[in-house]
Amino acid sequence: MKQFVRPFFCFFIIIFCSSYLNAQEVWDWQKCIDYATENNIQIQQSNINVSLGETTLKSNKMNYSPSINARSNYNVSIGNSFNYFTTNYEQQIVHYQDYALNVSQPIFDGLYTPNSVKKSKLDLQALKLDQETLKNNVILQLLTAFLNIMNANEQHQQALNQYSITKEQYERTQALIKEGAAAENALLDIDAQLANEELSIEQIKNQLDLSYLNLKLLLQLEPNKNITIKIPELPTDFAITTLDDVQSIYNSALQLRPEIKSIGLKAESAKKQIAIAKSGYYPTLNFVGNINTFFTNQNKITNTITTGTFIPSGAFVDGTFQQVLIPETITEIKKNPYGNQLRRNLSYAFGLSLNIPIFDKFQTQTAVKQSKLQYQNALLNQKQTALDLFNSVQQAYLKAQAAINNYNAAKKNYETSKKSYEYAKERLDLGSIGQLELNVAKTSLDNAISKLTQAKYEYLFNSKLLDFYQGKKIEL
Repeated sequence: MKQFVRPFFCFFIIIFCSSYLNAQEVWDWQKCIDYATENNIQIQQSNINVSLGETTLKSNKMNYSPSINARSNYNVSIGNSFNYFTTNYEQQIVHYQDYALNVSQPIFDGLYTPNSVKKSKLDLQALKLDQETLKNNVILQLLTAFLNIMNANEQHQQALNQYSITKEQYERTQALIKEGAAAENALLDIDAQLANEELSIEQIKNQLDLSYLNLKLLLQLEPNKNITIKIPELPTDFAITTLDDVQSIYNSALQLRPEIKSIGLKAESAKKQIAIAKSGYYPTLNFVGNINTFFTNQNKITNTITTGTFIPSGAFVDGTFQQVLIPETITEIKKNPYGNQLRRNLSYAFGLSLNIPIFDKFQTQTAVKQSKLQYQNALLNQKQTALDLFNSVQQAYLKAQAAINNYNAAKKNYETSKKSYEYAKERLDLGSIGQLELNVAKTSLDNAISKLTQAKYEYLFNSKLLDFYQGKKIEL
């Protein structure tokens, strides 16, 4: 009994693990969007660009604050050098070290700093809008891939259903042949129809696989990652709504689209750059202050000590031969301590520094001229972006209108083909036509179903695209 149970248990574990490893992850529309916006490399790069813009803004704001610098120098002089303390030249090794703390606070810099801050704010806002534009483009690409999968999946199911109908005809014809009610050559046309439909199923399946591969590439997933999308439930009675006026769509897009807002901010930023360049014409005024101290081994401490004894001075008391005595002294020279010198040599200074530009080799004039040209170019880019938007909206509108016409025509064609096929089935049952005529009607119906499905998803995409230009959230 154990010998039987153990292999069975191992077999069960293998089957369970295999099914677990091969299980497909189900991704819905929102999950695809969330994953793409978080993991897309270009979006991640845009996050870095936004962070760089924030650091640039912070750096420009710091120009309002003072600059503080500390320095220290150490020198060794060997040979004959002048001693400022003894006012003599001495042959010795001199060690010298100084310390300084300098402060410079801008008071007026030709309005360079405030204009730089304003420009940085505009650039940062434009970067965030560019990031939003990039996310919108990724969503549009996902929409195309998602609808392609939905289209291929629906056509695949329709092809399987049509194949099942043909298979039933094949089995019914086989039963009639066994009963002697039909000739054996009646199966030839049905075999040909089955082979044609099998080929169509395989082609649609390949298209479905390619659509999934395209979605994985957009999501930047590994190609071997096994996922399947959750197909949204579309209404059975697919309704075609009337399109808004193209001019109103364009006006809404001008107000809402981030690429339009971004290019406008970039034009304002280019205008601020002119003011920044003109700051080179103005003088600059700074408050400056410093603290200094130094140490040198030439600085000595001299002490005079009285011994308590008296020695002749070489002079005599008036009218006598008695010598005048004076106290005996000894002079001691010591090193002046390092810390003591730093404290005693400490000095302070402060004042104003004025810098007036007179001639800078036309650098400022050139910068102003270049800034004005860049501003003109930014205005042209703004006009071109608005024109491109109008063209895109116009094309999307025309495509949406054409998709509506195509869908209505495809729907009418489907209804006609369906009636023709049903009539052909009745005539086949009455024996007035052969299987070949029925196959022709069925092929026409299959094509009509395929065209209707294709027209439906073309309309879905173009209508969603118009919603996108109007700032509406794309939902499936």
